[in-house]
Amino acid sequence: MAHHFVLADCNNFYVSCERLFNPKIEKCPVIVLSNNDGCVVSRSQEAKRLGIKMGEPYFKIKDFCKVHKVVVHSSNYELYGDLSKRVMSILSEMADRIELYSIDEAFLRYSDHISPQDLYAKCLEIRRIIKKWVGIPLSLGIAPTKTLAKIATDLAKKTCDAGVFDLYAADIKKVLETYPVGDIWGIGHRLSESLYRLDIRTAWELREMDPNMIRRKMGVNMERIIWELRGVRCLELEAVLPRKNITCSRSFGEIIKEEEVLAEALSSFVNSACIRLREQGSCTQAICVFTESVFDRLTGTRRHNSTVSRFAVATNDTPKIISEAKKCLKQLYKEGEEYKKCGVVLLDLIPEASVVPDLFLGGIDRERSRLMHLVDGINAHFGKNTLFYGAMGVDGAWRGASDKRSSYNTTSWKHLPVARAV
Repeated sequence: MAHHFVLADCNNFYVSCERLFNPKIEKCPVIVLSNNDGCVVSRSQEAKRLGIKMGEPYFKIKDFCKVHKVVVHSSNYELYGDLSKRVMSILSEMADRIELYSIDEAFLRYSDHISPQDLYAKCLEIRRIIKKWVGIPLSLGIAPTKTLAKIATDLAKKTCDAGVFDLYAADIKKVLETYPVGDIWGIGHRLSESLYRLDIRTAWELREMDPNMIRRKMGVNMERIIWELRGVRCLELEAVLPRKNITCSRSFGEIIKEEEVLAEALSSFVNSACIRLREQGSCTQAICVFTESVFDRLTGTRRHNSTVSRFAVATNDTPKIISEAKKCLKQLYKEGEEYKKCGVVLLDLIPEASVVPDLFLGGIDRERSRLMHLVDGINAHFGKNTLFYGAMGVDGAWRGASDKRSSYNTTSWKHLPVARAV
């Protein structure tokens, strides 16, 4: 069946989330940093115009930011995740089908029963509603394929005040003749260099190439891109499948030497992974615990160690998994080592309904399962770690550097503004 694609993309998402709660920085250059305030992961348009690049290490531009009065924020992923869920929830109610592509992007699909003109009006309405109900600015691109929708959304951000770009109403040849081949979805730096050697520098030049020749030289994925640029659908919406494994880890803000502190960090990672595990209705059959320690301070070389432990019966019981993870850590920990990172991977995930009971140990403890879901529900309602396990510690000394992190938290009652009538 024929249908239209729309790509909805939140503009400079992390920056937009910070501006939502601090309107004073609306017209200022703003950047958001990665974990441990390492590098730039989001930039406002004003920051882009100053020449700040994505992925730029913060220590290199720290003085530059002071001189140009750039507002700098540490990442606040809890805030970004909650606002993303709100945006995606609204989008899912306004499309026939939806594919959540990333935290700030989603592909929407509409039947061809709706005309491109009506779809354009609908996209304007979507943009208005998201801005009104959530406060996040949105760009949307309309096209017959996902690859063209990506291009349309990019143009909506760069060239369109309305925030919606309709490729059906545009001169496709003129658009693609000015669109760099390296900016096409799925073509990175390495592939663009290969295309340059074939004297292909624009999306139109790639579109006009012989698909069979390109397939022989560069593979089937590049051939699909050519057909997508021609308006022939090769990529459909992907179903959201349960994860086959779940990883949770983090680099520490400072060196850790004590086993107790390392165990607290690991327990916190296990707790986060188990929440995701239960959200998708799965159980884990094994865990992998890994550590990274500084082997040579001069070169920054790190030593990586890991170990795997299997459960007799698959489980999603957080205390049980924390206990097993701490046993694994005891095998890995070495006195005097300088640890910079640790983490856990939940392996061999299966649906909770498929867990086979052990002859002697039994199966899933339903009372424990209800308790785990009750704790998840309380934390989802009242805020992260309203209830937490003692093994996770209370001071979080291991957490990464985030000196410039905003205090906004839309998932906690105590962070909601209070209005008083006088």
